[in-house]
Amino acid sequence: MVDFSKGQIRRRNSYEEFNSDTDHKHKTKLDLIRLSAIVCGIEFCYAAETAFVSPILLQLGLPIIFMTWIWCLPPLFGFFLVPVLGSLSDKCQTRIGRRRPFIILYSIGILLGLLLVSNGRRIGQWFGDIKDPSSNTTELFNETIIESYPSISHKFGTMITILGVVLLDLDCDACQSPSRAYLLDVTNVNQHSSGLTTFTSMAGLGGGLGYFLGGIPWEKTFLTRLLGDQIHVLFTLVWIIFIICMLLTITAAKEPTTTAIMASNLSRSVSRQFLISSHHSSMDIIEEIDQYERTVVKPRDRYASISSNHIKISCIDYLRSIIHMPSSLKWLCLTNFFCWMSLVSYSLFFTDFVGQAVFGGNPRYESNHPLRVLYNDGVRFGSWSMSIYSISCSIYSLNIQKLNDYFGIKRVYIGSQLIYAVGMLLMGYLRHRIGVILLSAASGILYSTLFTIPFLLISKYYASNTYGESNIHGQVRGIGTDVAIVSSMVFLAQLCLSSTMGIFIHLAGSTVIITIIASLLSICGAISATQVSYL
Repeated sequence: MVDFSKGQIRRRNSYEEFNSDTDHKHKTKLDLIRLSAIVCGIEFCYAAETAFVSPILLQLGLPIIFMTWIWCLPPLFGFFLVPVLGSLSDKCQTRIGRRRPFIILYSIGILLGLLLVSNGRRIGQWFGDIKDPSSNTTELFNETIIESYPSISHKFGTMITILGVVLLDLDCDACQSPSRAYLLDVTNVNQHSSGLTTFTSMAGLGGGLGYFLGGIPWEKTFLTRLLGDQIHVLFTLVWIIFIICMLLTITAAKEPTTTAIMASNLSRSVSRQFLISSHHSSMDIIEEIDQYERTVVKPRDRYASISSNHIKISCIDYLRSIIHMPSSLKWLCLTNFFCWMSLVSYSLFFTDFVGQAVFGGNPRYESNHPLRVLYNDGVRFGSWSMSIYSISCSIYSLNIQKLNDYFGIKRVYIGSQLIYAVGMLLMGYLRHRIGVILLSAASGILYSTLFTIPFLLISKYYASNTYGESNIHGQVRGIGTDVAIVSSMVFLAQLCLSSTMGIFIHLAGSTVIITIIASLLSICGAISATQVSYL
């Protein structure tokens, strides 16, 4: 009797706490910015990684062909790990919620990756690497003087730096899934569109500022006396910026922590069945949920009670739902895969295209050769153009909700892919410096679309109870799982591009093939998007 009374008091306190939270569930613009701050920090990390990882690896004497294969490692791991971790976040029960533990976990990996990438050579010397200045060579990479040592004298430093690259790239990609799910969990359904728009705008802002930050000559400032060279100053600043952004996000809103409230939040999907079945005293929890739904949830918002469908779901059943996806989600994943393949072609190989096809340079000559100087100028020019693409992404994100309301999500989704396809074709045909800058804005349009519309569609699927009517093949769907599955397409896209693009460039004999492939893949994505369910 005493235990029963304690349970009733505990449940009543949970309901009162939830009632006070739901009164503030409508988020202000500042709240949405704070919830999206972490992606701004992630884009700072991306910018530092894009600009300086290659020079760092070259400085360690790593052959270029191995460097290309290194970029295959993060997507190879991420494609299998991220969906599984996303499914775990759907049933995670901690004092701080379901999503924030994973955000913190990935953030630790990002911070560790930044430290290892920028300090890999120093750490390698602590482990026994031999510094041999007499055998060093120098070269110019993107107007940065690089001292190259034989890889045999930096074997530990090289391995540590590669580990840092894998951690940084993998966790930057993976952290976005629980961050989006966290935003969707703590906001009302009618704010999902504006929340995802803010999320994408902050991504564009972080990318633009990150590229500008990397272009500042930090070696001429007083910070070099405190922190070291250009790379150490930049990575230290990015490290601090990311911590600030991460803290702003995880303190922006409280997640529900009791099982009854979490299950009610999952009421739009049958994934709450797995949450209940994983609890030791499932019947007590079912009673608690029933009481919660009678006393808190409004009748018009009430979905079918879990007590009427007591299904025991195992972890195998939950993982099976990742493989046996609904048709609507399969088409969305296929579209996202084509779009990311197209955009990764631009992101990973764009500066090489500008250096060779636009500026007419050649990276195979000596560092002081005129053609090599032209190539380095093109790489720098391409980096600045990528800041235009980030700014374009941010501006377009501020207006994408209005475009969705006016034209409809389907037309905006397909139209953005066609705009990007035409832009890439024109860029490859014109090969002009002004065209490179102007047409880079088309990449920002596609990037904004990839960050917004797929996840807006997922939120619509759950708001309309699309997956709640059936349990085919033991499927147990959760929004965290599906956000992670769709997000993981970037890993598969990067893996495919990193392993094949070099072959295409070699066969074509020109980097113009990069823009042609990007355009064709975007057209494939537009065709696939016609089959996506838009409700």
